[in-house]
Amino acid sequence: MNTQERILKFFIEKNKADDNLTWDTDLLAGGYVNSLFALEIVMYLEKEFKIRIKRKDINDENFRTINNMTALVERLVK
Repeated sequence: MNTQERILKFFIEKNKADDNLTWDTDLLAGGYVNSLFALEIVMYLEKEFKIRIKRKDINDENFRTINNMTALVERLVK
């Protein structure tokens, strides 16, 4: 399972996915993510991918879409 699929699986397990959710869906504008769930996402990404997300990386752009989160994770894994 690749990074995108693992992140999508997390959304599905948390009942935050529907038929309209794609890799490029705006999660913020679409109401998929609120501030509390955003913190849960950060904790999930750090644990699942064994990374440390710095405060400067916790911003709307990095968490707007599954593709953006994937890019962030892949950049930090290296």
